[in-house]
Amino acid sequence: MKEKKIILSEAALAAGILLDAAGVALITKSNFGITAVSALPYTLSQTFPVLTYGTWYYIFQISLMLLLILLTRKFKKDYIIAFVVGFLFSFALDLATFLFKFWPESLPFQMVYFVAGTLLLMIGVAFLINSRLPIMPQDLFTRDFSSFIGISFKKVKTAFDISCVVISCVIALLAVRHLIGIGVGTLLSACINGYGISFFQDQQKTRWAFETKWFPK
Repeated sequence: MKEKKIILSEAALAAGILLDAAGVALITKSNFGITAVSALPYTLSQTFPVLTYGTWYYIFQISLMLLLILLTRKFKKDYIIAFVVGFLFSFALDLATFLFKFWPESLPFQMVYFVAGTLLLMIGVAFLINSRLPIMPQDLFTRDFSSFIGISFKKVKTAFDISCVVISCVIALLAVRHLIGIGVGTLLSACINGYGISFFQDQQKTRWAFETKWFPK
């Protein structure tokens, strides 16, 4: 059996944050429909633009963490660090959104943005989960809640993504009478992201052993 290479969990966490943020920004840039989990903060950012996309994303993440604590009636020290990780992601998302703003917007480029963004997102989230460190609140929510109720991550992730899309549609229709950022790409991501992330998790774990240096258990 081939020996696995060692990868620092902290490096996997950093890679996950950057890949995830770039993936979300690229998918948004594609105009095919934002990611399912990003649907709610994006809708809020367009409906109430006083706050940036990244800021609304962070508020969304904080709300998820509070909901997780209420549902499980548990508070872990990892949750505190997750708030910091969520802030770093929100900053990276605003930065990536700004940088991609100047990229071409023709249909061929948009198709590439969507495919590349989806892959980066899946790989990034897989790194975050495999790091076994405090991860971004929305991913920590699905990971810990799936463990709490005893249902597989990919099923909980899929149900969570679909719920985000539905809530976003309701808010948009009530606030501005039309959908915001929702497209065929949104529905597609809601159905495949959970399975794609699970696939890349398995691929990474067959190649690398994740070990932490600064956050020993």
